[in-house]
Amino acid sequence: MKNHLFAAMPDGLEKRVHFYFCILVAMGLSRRHGRIRTNRQKNAFLMKWLKNASEGMSFRQFATSEIAWLRSEILRHPPDRDPEPMLQLIWQTANELKNHR
Repeated sequence: MKNHLFAAMPDGLEKRVHFYFCILVAMGLSRRHGRIRTNRQKNAFLMKWLKNASEGMSFRQFATSEIAWLRSEILRHPPDRDPEPMLQLIWQTANELKNHR
């Protein structure tokens, strides 16, 4: 997972931090509103969010490979696996790298 993070272009680090921050906030808001109660629902939410992100203008230009990678990560694991720790780790690592440049 770290190799994927470090493979990003340095200029895209801030965008990457923002991308993962948006995912985590959207997931947290959905959980708060009762739409996410299980890890399976969390994965379904994330897959839908990623599909919308790939079709929308906000992330499409820089995050195409990121979205494809995340979707494949979710699909290669059991549907009850919690994706949130992985997302938090990527966000935290990218944020630390951005702050130490």
